[in-house]
Amino acid sequence: MIQSKRYSLTNKTIELYVKKSPPIGRGFILFLAFVSVALPILGMVFRFMDGGSFHFGFIIGLGAFSLIGFYFVRLFLWNTYGKEVITIGETTVSYYVDYHYFKGNQQEITYEELVFDIEPIGFEEEKLGRLIIAANDKDFIHSSVNMDLRELEEIVEELTVLSSQFTVA
Repeated sequence: MIQSKRYSLTNKTIELYVKKSPPIGRGFILFLAFVSVALPILGMVFRFMDGGSFHFGFIIGLGAFSLIGFYFVRLFLWNTYGKEVITIGETTVSYYVDYHYFKGNQQEITYEELVFDIEPIGFEEEKLGRLIIAANDKDFIHSSVNMDLRELEEIVEELTVLSSQFTVA
């Protein structure tokens, strides 16, 4: 089975791509998102059909279930199109999560020297890990994309070479 690279490194930006989950799983997540929004709307419609009046609780219920639905949509987009974007500047590293249709909060860390490391996860046989970028003792970027350890070692080598270009005095 041929595996394509799950990252791209262009100029000073690295993108780590999420492995797509199976279509049945993504479909179920999308179904849950739809149901989360449809249930309170159907509840309101049936209440009005029975002759009931509008109640403030409808707004609260619709708002709460819409937030749950939004969470499921975000989860669906992450499992379908998700990627992490890390940009290394001369003195800063910026990081954000890209859900394809919107982006997560951008995090920026100032550094003097960067350290790239791999955090092994799961069972040893799986050979999976996550990328860690440390700017100092307190500021870290922990990737949430699980990747093959060999691929992570390639990334660490390439990022070490890239960051050494900035630290030459």
